[in-house]
Amino acid sequence: MQNLKMIRESACNDLCGKNIALHAHPANAVRFALALDGFVNSILMVPNNACAAFVSRAEENLDIDIVVTDGLVETKHWRCSIYNINNEIVRDNEPANWTENVKLPTKWLLATSGTTGTPKVVSHSFDSLTRTISKNKSDKRHSWGLLYDPARFAGFQVVLQAAISDARLVIPPLAYDFDARIAFLAENGCTALSATPSLWRKILMTKAFKKLNLEQVTLGGEIADQRILNSLSQQFPEANITHIFASTEAGVGFSVKDKLAGFPASWLQTGVRGVGVIISAERTLCLKNTHSGQSYLGSTESIDDGHGWIDTGDIVEVEGNRVFFKGRLNGAINIGGNKVIPEEIEAEIAGIAGVSQVLVRSKPSSIAGSLVEALIVADTVTQEAACLIKTVKQHCRTVFPTFKVPAFVRIVDELPVGSSGKVKR
Repeated sequence: MQNLKMIRESACNDLCGKNIALHAHPANAVRFALALDGFVNSILMVPNNACAAFVSRAEENLDIDIVVTDGLVETKHWRCSIYNINNEIVRDNEPANWTENVKLPTKWLLATSGTTGTPKVVSHSFDSLTRTISKNKSDKRHSWGLLYDPARFAGFQVVLQAAISDARLVIPPLAYDFDARIAFLAENGCTALSATPSLWRKILMTKAFKKLNLEQVTLGGEIADQRILNSLSQQFPEANITHIFASTEAGVGFSVKDKLAGFPASWLQTGVRGVGVIISAERTLCLKNTHSGQSYLGSTESIDDGHGWIDTGDIVEVEGNRVFFKGRLNGAINIGGNKVIPEEIEAEIAGIAGVSQVLVRSKPSSIAGSLVEALIVADTVTQEAACLIKTVKQHCRTVFPTFKVPAFVRIVDELPVGSSGKVKR
């Protein structure tokens, strides 16, 4: 494989001091990003599924000098100059490895990966990206699997963790379907894996997951309920299980390692590892990092409130000595003037016998504006679909007011999951 030194020697003179957009095959994007660090002023990590609108917004709002690519992705939408690093094209069946120490002074530009609204680009420093990444070289024993797009915050966190701990990174081929990607990770010795709860549920339904010998299991990006934490503890009893709370805007906030949903309520008074934690009047979680400096590019909108606090938009509730995540404030469904939090209904339906996975979302209505729809993946050994649908509707009528009861319940083979690993609402 083309190593970091070779890439630097071939490209740094042409790119030195430039603001670049990095648009390449994920495996090459990893190598290029690490190789060009310290030689360029800023790097915009372009997502795999970047469309013409994303490219247009980037060129209008960001000071991009040149687009760096590998010839393996479509770059026709760019008007900027194209710089092609194609001395050696990545092999899809070969894991990535590196042994050089990596330092990251370059400004990193990452697009938000939320499920609603227009993605924004956030500027990060090395400190804001790596504040909670383990610097322990003993972590070199791990082989990190990469299921995320490395151009997204969660994917880049995996890349940085592997690079900084001098570990191995295993990147499945893009052309593989999901089952084949999990099999690829198992066959290539993956021992550490990060995924959203939705992806973990999907992983546990593959044939190959039992071949994974995981020492580190990481969850993030969505609410990690007790059911998924228990399932992972049962399937990987020797693994460290870590739930990370993070966002592209705030960087990594904190991690929870006690295998319990939510986080200790005591953190609201003490903070955690230098991060302040409070709940706003709107019941949303707010964080204050010791390492700040993040900002939206091409926008006058501020990330924090002027005092360093960043409102994550995640609704939380204190229950006893624990704080639990309830859903996204901007993801609420408006039903006749009433706000419905999809995750609240999902949590209730998930506890019904026969339900393996559930997604609640808005369905347009010409009369009410929106109605609640529930998509359900049934257990393999359960009653027929009609009976399960009836059970779900009856249960919801006993615990929810009428406007929260799903008007539509459908049984599906799998839930729609986006490139960020989150369910698509």
